[in-house]
Amino acid sequence: MNPEENYSSQRKASNYSDVLHTDDDINPIPPQCGYTFSIIKALLIYPLAILPLGTGLLLAYWYRALWVRLTYSSCPLSRATTVVMTDEYGQQRVSTVQVTTFPDAYSAIGNKVEISSCATRYLTHCRLRYLYSDDEKKFILLRGHDCDRTLAGIHESITGLSGRDYELRKATYGINSIDVPVKPILVMLYQEVLTPFYAFQILCLVVWYVEEYYYYGAFIVLSSLFTISYSLFQTYTSAVQLHELVRQSCTVNVIRDGRELRDVPGESLVPGDVMVIPPTGMSMPCDAVLLTGTAIVNEASLTGESIPVTKTPLPQTPDELYSSERHKQHTLFGGTHVIQTRFYNNSAVLAVATRTAFSTSKGSMVRSILYQKPFNSKFYRDAFIFIGVLAIIAAGGFLFSFIFYSVSKYVQPDGISISYLLLSPRVYALRGFDLITIVVPPALPIAITIGTVYAVARLKKNNIFCIAQQRVNLCGKIKLVCFDKTGTLTEESVKTSGVIMMTGNELCSETQDPTSLPPCPILFTMATCHSLTRINGKLRGDPLELDMFEATKWTISEPENDSTKFDLLVQGIVKPPPTSGLVGMEMGIMKQFPFSSELQRMCVLVRALDNPKVLHVYVKGAPEKVKDLCRPETVPVNFKEVLRSLTQKGLRVLAVAHHSMELQWHKSENIDRDMVECDLEFGGLIIMKNSLKPETTPVISVLKNANIRTVMVTGDNLLTAVSVARECGMIEPDHQAIMVKADSTSAGVHISYHLLGEGRDLAELLRSGQTTPMAADNQFFPPPANSLNTYGAGSIGSNDSSRHDRVPFSLVIDGKSFELVRTHCTDILPKLLVKGSVFARMSPDQKAQLVTDLQGLGYGVGMCGDGANDCGALKAAHAGISLSEAEASVASPFTSKVPNITCVPKVIMEGRAALTTMFSVFKYMALYALTQFISATILYVVGTNLGDFQYLYIDFCLATIFVLVMGLNGPYPVLVKQRPEGRLASINMLVRMVIHIVLIVGFQVAALYYLKSPTWAWSWYKPFVVTDPTERVPVCLENTIIFTMANFQYIGLALALSIGPPYRKPTYTNLPFLALLAIMFFCNTYLILTPPDWLPLLLDFMGLQPSPSITFRVGILLLVFVYIALVFLLETFVMSSRTFHQVIKVLRFKRRPNNPYKHVLASIGPTWPLKG
Repeated sequence: MNPEENYSSQRKASNYSDVLHTDDDINPIPPQCGYTFSIIKALLIYPLAILPLGTGLLLAYWYRALWVRLTYSSCPLSRATTVVMTDEYGQQRVSTVQVTTFPDAYSAIGNKVEISSCATRYLTHCRLRYLYSDDEKKFILLRGHDCDRTLAGIHESITGLSGRDYELRKATYGINSIDVPVKPILVMLYQEVLTPFYAFQILCLVVWYVEEYYYYGAFIVLSSLFTISYSLFQTYTSAVQLHELVRQSCTVNVIRDGRELRDVPGESLVPGDVMVIPPTGMSMPCDAVLLTGTAIVNEASLTGESIPVTKTPLPQTPDELYSSERHKQHTLFGGTHVIQTRFYNNSAVLAVATRTAFSTSKGSMVRSILYQKPFNSKFYRDAFIFIGVLAIIAAGGFLFSFIFYSVSKYVQPDGISISYLLLSPRVYALRGFDLITIVVPPALPIAITIGTVYAVARLKKNNIFCIAQQRVNLCGKIKLVCFDKTGTLTEESVKTSGVIMMTGNELCSETQDPTSLPPCPILFTMATCHSLTRINGKLRGDPLELDMFEATKWTISEPENDSTKFDLLVQGIVKPPPTSGLVGMEMGIMKQFPFSSELQRMCVLVRALDNPKVLHVYVKGAPEKVKDLCRPETVPVNFKEVLRSLTQKGLRVLAVAHHSMELQWHKSENIDRDMVECDLEFGGLIIMKNSLKPETTPVISVLKNANIRTVMVTGDNLLTAVSVARECGMIEPDHQAIMVKADSTSAGVHISYHLLGEGRDLAELLRSGQTTPMAADNQFFPPPANSLNTYGAGSIGSNDSSRHDRVPFSLVIDGKSFELVRTHCTDILPKLLVKGSVFARMSPDQKAQLVTDLQGLGYGVGMCGDGANDCGALKAAHAGISLSEAEASVASPFTSKVPNITCVPKVIMEGRAALTTMFSVFKYMALYALTQFISATILYVVGTNLGDFQYLYIDFCLATIFVLVMGLNGPYPVLVKQRPEGRLASINMLVRMVIHIVLIVGFQVAALYYLKSPTWAWSWYKPFVVTDPTERVPVCLENTIIFTMANFQYIGLALALSIGPPYRKPTYTNLPFLALLAIMFFCNTYLILTPPDWLPLLLDFMGLQPSPSITFRVGILLLVFVYIALVFLLETFVMSSRTFHQVIKVLRFKRRPNNPYKHVLASIGPTWPLKG
């Protein structure tokens, strides 16, 4: 059966089971519910949705999944036209079922092929295609050409697809395009306007225009247009940038129907297509597996490292299943750039496409941007709760207005009394609605985002760029920061310090100059075991390998020039320097097994020119991994001691091993790695020095002084990582470093603890009386004199703890043990997370999982890495900061162009400043709305209201402009221990708001009492009497007094709530804010003190009636001074005092901490880690 018939018959037999996804990285069967349109439900629901001013339709737009449940009927997925699917973050998304028709059933009957038409149902969820499976009764993720296929099975695809098979797959997989189209401006505008806030604004505008507040309504329209335009500009700019970033268009040569097709659009590729990779390279339009030849690839777009990577052909192992992660050295990932290819005997370099479109590695990165993990900020959640409380207050005001105007009577000229509400129901009903519209200020969207906008702008000036503004506020609550080591804490470049050769069965002293070495395995390993290549005449590759090779003074040349000397395919030819005495000892690198982070080693097959019948195997890698591959008798007896001595000095150590084998050269191309890396002979150690960046230690000190925990997460050796952690201050000099080691045994997982300085099990040390655990804070101290404690003895810990100094400790662990603890020891994991300082030999997935686990304990987690293997952790962290400018960094919320960790405290300080600004501005806006609400309510009782221009003056001059300048304070230059408040819905906030409301009401009533009280008996004052109930805003003294007093209350609140240290610079540094305060104070003071005959046009325009008495005006001004001084002293001294916070703690009835990590720390037993 030909490939076309085989593929098609399998599809028919299994109902697409061979193309349904089974990978673990994406949930193949997310929760899903099927629905079909119901006419009966639609007839019932649509009128109800339309009648109340279209409110139901807005709810349908905001909650689409709920709307589907209301207007559709539940049905089996086999009949569904619409499916509600739940993504990995619990968000429900609606997908429409589509049907595609294509030639499906190919069945061989003798020599005849029958073709029938088949309709396949599918849907698209989060840019991925799902096919309906009759077997699973679900929509299953469409898989690629790489799933459940053996390595040999993938090689069977080398002949390419037939024309019919291609058409079938094209109909199944669709277009190979990672396109993020930019929505039209009108669509963006439509989506912006229909947000809940602007929908409420439209309702308010209707009320204001009915009340003839034309100028005020026009101002609200203009301010809303400004905020909408700014939001549209930001959204459109981001969409265009992302579109340009992911857009890719290219042509490829493919093999179909046994012949090569040239210049085929990359969008037409399907899984199973065999591509011809040109010698000059290309940008990969999809994920592919290299079948023949080698390729030099720049993977900076995915990893952040611009180091060329050598890709080798996929082995043809018959029983091993392919995995893109495990076999990444044979995989060409979509979005990466093939720099050049190498082949032998004019054969083409072939690769088979495995995944296309959004299923590729680049597509996965783009999806992570489009569908980010939602971070439920407590502030935003509390903000909606707070607005809800204000709405309840407004509803109470509306009810009060309705009752008041129903009870109050107006005496008509004919002597008949009638309630105000019955006399003019429209006017007084609108006044009730007016109270509701006052609650949500028009500048609220600006208030919530203004601090973040300013923080992002300041970060940009410091060469720190942010693509997720909502993460800025999260930075203000960071409690822990994870750091990668190489390239982040230490310099990217690694220097070869020396080598240690073997002498007999021991490691001898260090040789610092590799050029002085005699011909030996360690020299040949340094010269050949690397993936360096020449690109445009320049040697390129991993900095470590580059420095190691250059230390030998050998040279490498392109194989095309010298391969004839070897009569075989070589990937590089190395030659010793002319002055070394090794002239003629040229070596050809026949095959590379590139470095694997999983195996932690690299291997090469080498053939020497002077001995063509023997192949030499050279291996370099992590010492503990290389040692396990060597014959035991060849491992030096002092291996552990020498290795411990070197790594404790912070040196990076690579072990070398070798052996020789007789093998015909043409068989080496398909030899398996396991057959090569066995029965090795230990050859020695290569010593590398990786220095700390000069900025690292000061920054770590700043973070620790601010009570921000620092953790190292690296793929490097554990002891080297611990040494670097001590050097930079992550582990204090007086801390014991205790290694947690997990071993899998037949009885389960065994956990042991080792003091790194001793190299012995902690339990063994305890039995020998060398250390004793203490009951407090999980610390250790020396044993008492003349005492011998045994592990598990009842006297351990508490009885003698008072007689000894405590010695604190930090836990360290490697990736293998971490994975075992996560999987099998869930009771130990939380303790490890709260006490761990170094996590070494961690894979990229383990780094991301560690960040997620720390977040689960209540930590606000930051992550700083160079982007190489940290992308997953950077995306998962609350504040991921990439030090790489490569394309992969777009998945990180923050990117720093300054390649050191000084960006970390800057981001945290800006986050704290932005969070403080947001709280200050939000509190100001809430109190401003309540002040206006109180003023309107008092005036309603009097029988009047605020005028059109009075509302305009308040909202523009005293609200919007203040909001724009209150956030200009930069971050405080010192990172302090305490973190800013993160909750709006709290007892602290409630008490503060109640105090302010009492003061606002008290001083407005006091001002009105000062006017009306018989104590002063102002001769010029005549109480306001309603003469025309239909008059909207009559001019009167009561209106002027309340309006004037409220204006100064807005000014006083702005001054008191503009918080400075310890999170923002002092208020006096914010010159625009101070200037605005002075101007507004002067203008309002002038309105109070000006005589009635001054500026009559302005007073008439504002609807004000000033008092003729200078004594009265000065009295009001004194009352204003008292209020401003009182609120400033309350906010600055009383409400910020320790006593006030102690009172709040009592009111909260808080007995236990909220964060889980604090519970874990409190639960650690007195003898842990020796006992639970």
